[in-house]
Amino acid sequence: MKYSIKVNEVANGSENIRGIASVTLGDSFKLNNIKIMNDPREENRLFVAMPSYKNNEGEYKDIFNPNTKEFRNELYDNILDAYHELHDVQAKNSYTVEYNKRDTKMPDFNVRVTPYEREGSTIKGLASISFDGMSVNNVSIKQGTEKMFVSMPSYKTSQTDEKGNAVYKDMCHPVTAKFRDKLYGAILQEYENALEQTNEKDSVIGKLDENKESIEKSEKNSKTKEKSAKEHEQHKRDDVQR
Repeated sequence: MKYSIKVNEVANGSENIRGIASVTLGDSFKLNNIKIMNDPREENRLFVAMPSYKNNEGEYKDIFNPNTKEFRNELYDNILDAYHELHDVQAKNSYTVEYNKRDTKMPDFNVRVTPYEREGSTIKGLASISFDGMSVNNVSIKQGTEKMFVSMPSYKTSQTDEKGNAVYKDMCHPVTAKFRDKLYGAILQEYENALEQTNEKDSVIGKLDENKESIEKSEKNSKTKEKSAKEHEQHKRDDVQR
């Protein structure tokens, strides 16, 4: 898969953050806010940190990350190489490099969606995207005013809009309208499929519960009749003895 890396040096950031990188997969999907950081355990050593989010259990999870060891090693090494190259390019604060240039097709992908319901929430599903070598998590399917839409994971910036509201930016996003339509269409279709499967499962469980209740009721009635019959026989024997 073709991909490009762009690295920017951070001049006035945290002393641990040396640079910010972005990766574009196949000229179609961009991954932002990848940090190049000082390793506190080893002097003059840098490492790559993917953006993360805090889940409901208080654990931090990567928003996107390489899904194979081979691609992780390749990508991280290339990001660090690009950062070092940045210092060799005079009068520039960014550096871009491309890999696998001959592969010009859109990247292949698979999506997985889990329907999600919480009272008062516009989020109706959570999705993940798997590219060749890279996985993207925490993608949301939301209920809009008129229809469902896909929302990529985002972060809050220090900027505000004309109404004073906080401005959010996507951590990752499609680059072209053509790929956006293809990707978002696949996510929404998979949501419909997953929702249908969930409804079918709930229907089956409901029928099983009904059958269980019917069987239990039948067994109860049978035991009641059996008890009544035994009592009747006992009364008859008592009458004969008298």
